[in-house]
Amino acid sequence: MIYHKITPLTDEDQATIERLSTELGLPPLVTGILVRRHLTEKQQIEEFLEGKPQPYYDPFLLKDMDKAVARICQALQQGEPMTIYGDYDVDGTSASSLLYLFLKARGASVDVYVPRRDTEGYGLNGPALEKLARKGTRLLITVDTGISGAPVVDQAPKDLDIIITDHHLAPRQLPAALAVVNPNQPGDTYPFKGIAGVGVAFKLCQALYQKLHHTDAFWDDLIELVALGTVADMVPLRDENREIVRKGLAKMPHTSLCGLQALIGVTVAPGAAINSGTIGFGLGPRINAAGRLDDAMVAVQLLTTEDPARAHDLASQLNSANQERQALSQKIFEEAEQELARQGAPEWGLVLGREGWHPGVIGIVASRMTEKYHLPSILLSVNGDMAKGSCRSIPPLDLYKALDRCREYLEQFGGHAQAAGLTIKTANIDAFRRAFQEVVADMLDQVPYEPAAHPDYFVPEGREVTVEAVQQLSRLEPFGVGNPAPVLGFSHATIDQVALLGKDQNHLRFDLHQGGFRYKGLLWQEGPQFHSFYAGEQGAIAFSPRLNTFRGVTSVDLEVAAVEAPYTIIDWRHENRNKETELNSILQKDRKTVVYVEDTVPLKTKFPEANVLPYGTEAPEGTRTTVFYGAGADRVLSAGAFPLDPRQTGRLYLFYNRDDLVALRDALRRSYPDLGGMRFCYAAIRHLLQQQGACREAQLLGRTTREGYTISRQVLDIFYELHLFTRDRELVTLGDTGHKNMQESKGFQELQATYDRKFQQLNRSWLITPAEIAALWRTGR
Repeated sequence: MIYHKITPLTDEDQATIERLSTELGLPPLVTGILVRRHLTEKQQIEEFLEGKPQPYYDPFLLKDMDKAVARICQALQQGEPMTIYGDYDVDGTSASSLLYLFLKARGASVDVYVPRRDTEGYGLNGPALEKLARKGTRLLITVDTGISGAPVVDQAPKDLDIIITDHHLAPRQLPAALAVVNPNQPGDTYPFKGIAGVGVAFKLCQALYQKLHHTDAFWDDLIELVALGTVADMVPLRDENREIVRKGLAKMPHTSLCGLQALIGVTVAPGAAINSGTIGFGLGPRINAAGRLDDAMVAVQLLTTEDPARAHDLASQLNSANQERQALSQKIFEEAEQELARQGAPEWGLVLGREGWHPGVIGIVASRMTEKYHLPSILLSVNGDMAKGSCRSIPPLDLYKALDRCREYLEQFGGHAQAAGLTIKTANIDAFRRAFQEVVADMLDQVPYEPAAHPDYFVPEGREVTVEAVQQLSRLEPFGVGNPAPVLGFSHATIDQVALLGKDQNHLRFDLHQGGFRYKGLLWQEGPQFHSFYAGEQGAIAFSPRLNTFRGVTSVDLEVAAVEAPYTIIDWRHENRNKETELNSILQKDRKTVVYVEDTVPLKTKFPEANVLPYGTEAPEGTRTTVFYGAGADRVLSAGAFPLDPRQTGRLYLFYNRDDLVALRDALRRSYPDLGGMRFCYAAIRHLLQQQGACREAQLLGRTTREGYTISRQVLDIFYELHLFTRDRELVTLGDTGHKNMQESKGFQELQATYDRKFQQLNRSWLITPAEIAALWRTGR
């Protein structure tokens, strides 16, 4: 659902925005975003837009860097065999490749070892170190891993020196290595803590370069590899990272690395720009596919090869592996949904596991589950007595801290605030699931997380989003974590028209306007939400502006990210849906739901915990979601009768459908018979009187014919008017038997007029537009 809360800007300094716009010659739209990101000084902004004269910090500011450099220089001088021990993701493989190429170019006897995810798991492992030592390795340098490997380092072969370079959060016990280089360890004073694993390896290369060449110059010959891992690892693109990525992206189209060239060739269309999105959605997933499904060394071989033909083969291999990974992740996602249905909807977090789930893919699926359910998600690949897990979090929850509070159930864990990995005994999964739920609830103060869009800048109603302003937004690149692509907002926009797009009608488009300016809004993959928007809907819109050129004319389109409408109406009147299933889903998501129905008893029996009320009852205070479940809504769709107060903003679902209305229309017809119905009523009365000679009027009132028509007071009065029956002292007898023109009866005409009036009222509940219902809602009772 694309309906989300849109956070307003309460600290927007319009005077500062206008001042900077004049000083820098930038549109207010651009300076508004900069101010939102706490860039308010001219020099500060110029450095952000143009780059710093010196973008790099002194690598020797990293704790233990001098020790690491001294030991590596010794190995270089003495020709000692070295092994780089890396992680299997993009950050780890790019860091391994970077350090390998740097050392190899300086004559080192160096090799790379990346553990297999499926058989060795995450981080350092003892058997691997013993195997490497037996083969002659005397110095082992980790990249992007090792900070949680204190037990392994303690048991490592005594003739193996170990240098740890990592960027992950440090545990309580650090490895007793020769050197530990990690900006996030206690006692480190490096000015920027956000560098990736490849960033730490990069700083090691810079320090080695300065030491070996007796210079203060900053080496960055392979900056494109550093940018690759930095973007893919989703570290903040601020400070030093921003400069790394800016310089790396500029160099990437002209890289001398034939493997990277080949990978770009199978990923990027000829002539297309290479930006952070290219890495995040193209290059990164293909490199990751190697470690997820098979052996991450394939990625290292690709990034370090000097043979163009081999590079082409390896790039094709990774591309195929990525396609396989996509199919496998979809399968696991569907099975995770089945597991969730079996467990029932948890309130605070998902812990799902199954035998045989591929450990290299569950992280992707965990991300999808978190995105869909807005809950921290842990997916476990069960293998006999042990299980390996990938964890993804929601913004307000520090996942690493949550796992730390559950450590008694875990064999091992590590990672960041938003993503982590763990190992657990299968027997502990259920207990861990319960503990994790309790910890998350406590850390969130028992308040469920609700996703919200946070626009960088709300466009004033009198200002247009112009082509020129959108072009200037590119100056804020590169985009990524810490510097996301700008999201703009309209505080008060109106949707004019809604339509489906695409061959499969899986996209949405709506025309909208604000402040006299009109735009085309695009909602990709939101076709199923067609019924959730309506012409005339008003609310806040969060969007990313995009330029669209058609027949030589360039215009601004809006890729809509969120809509917050105070009077949201989900119109399912024309949908063939299972109402009970949909209602059950709504009740699970929002307990402050009121369900209106004509007859409350059947629905209350099926949903005893639901707040089921008859139409006409005022909604209780605090109602956030309302459902008009069945026909009968016509009773409240008029001025003064609507059950919701204008201050009770939220969602209204229109669940009644054509079948409901047809049933009510038929019941209405039976209560107010037409000519055919009157004949059935006449025949039923006449048959009774022929048997009895006479009967009391009370015997006839409310009687139902075999065809279902009701004999009412109006019906009897019409027969009396036409003298078809006579009434004397409450006794009814047969009257004239001659032909009568029913349509000339004033009583019959009034009966049909009453039917027409009630039918129009009933039909109004089918024909009334959501915008008209919203108008009633705004007016209230």
